[in-house]
Amino acid sequence: MRNPRTRLIIVGLAWLLGLAALPFLPNPSPVHWNAAGEADGYGSALMAALLMPAILTVVALLAPLLPRIDPRSASYAAFRPTYQLFLNGVAAFLLLVHVMALGAALGLPVDMTRPIVVGLGLLFALLGNEMGRVQPNFFVGIRTPWTLADPEVWRRTHRVGGRALAGAGLVAVAAGVLAPPPWSIPLAVALVLGATLYALVYSFVIFRRLRAE
Repeated sequence: MRNPRTRLIIVGLAWLLGLAALPFLPNPSPVHWNAAGEADGYGSALMAALLMPAILTVVALLAPLLPRIDPRSASYAAFRPTYQLFLNGVAAFLLLVHVMALGAALGLPVDMTRPIVVGLGLLFALLGNEMGRVQPNFFVGIRTPWTLADPEVWRRTHRVGGRALAGAGLVAVAAGVLAPPPWSIPLAVALVLGATLYALVYSFVIFRRLRAE
């Protein structure tokens, strides 16, 4: 998962699945689902088949560009495997959404809530577990005025915030398995937002504390 070629394989697989499913998709096709897993938005068959592969392609193209335009580009060398893991994790989650959406559009008995919530929880657990390895930069990590101003605040915030995010992700996985569909998605989102808010507040508090010392 830390190899950039993994992301290319994911992108290629998304295009292959989308193009293979395109002739069989209804027009219009469902492209959006509510928290209960019910389709509430429709688009063309072309959109249903190829929008996600297009998004994944953009992600793949931006991946090598961001470190080059970041004023702190030198930092990426210290966490390049983690950076690749982050991008591959996001790409894998988007591929999961793509597969589930295609299955639902083709009329298969697909549960659009539990797998997505479990996948989202696993993604944030993965990101949180690796967060402590991220070095100061302007694109990846918990970027607040206080973490960007002080390397020590950055280090402590990513260590503490990463644990909070990983914990929220694991609880979200449990919510995806145990909570009924109308509540699992809002609960998972609330957990991730709560962990994010905690990290933001922590960065401010530790910045003030270190300055006072």
